[in-house]
Amino acid sequence: MAKYSRVSNKEREKLLQEFCEAISVLKNPQEIMNFITDLLTKQELIMLAKRIKIAKFLIEGKDYRGIESTLKVGHGTIARVGQWLLERGEGFRLIAKRTQKEKPKPETSWDLAMKDWRKFRRHYSLMFWPQLLIEDVIKAMNKKQKEKVRRAIKKLDQKSSLYRRINKILKT
Repeated sequence: MAKYSRVSNKEREKLLQEFCEAISVLKNPQEIMNFITDLLTKQELIMLAKRIKIAKFLIEGKDYRGIESTLKVGHGTIARVGQWLLERGEGFRLIAKRTQKEKPKPETSWDLAMKDWRKFRRHYSLMFWPQLLIEDVIKAMNKKQKEKVRRAIKKLDQKSSLYRRINKILKT
């Protein structure tokens, strides 16, 4: 019988509570990393990090073979994490959701053209100084001021290109 099993359920729960409280007082990823690297061996750290990554991959719908080759883990490890996800997995799902990075959208030809246009405007700013001045003034406004300008412009001809451009700037 393992030594940890000698601890009562009540004491085990208390220890887990204290451990979670210790982690919760840490304020940023650097503090957490310092604590965890003090607490765990390098091998334990890698093992836990791989489990989290496996869970993320499974949640994303990646197949076992792809996960095996990417993370250099066995089928059994992936299956075990998969089973945890089936049985409960709230913690894994929460971590996966909160650490999910937005995938950049591929640039379209329109995006590239607009990038070139903005570069051109910056390079030849004297040609566009009234528009650039208006944009900068609007960007410096607070929400209340922007709303006031938006209402005033709404009274203008809404079909004009000036109206559409200023309205677009106000929305940012």
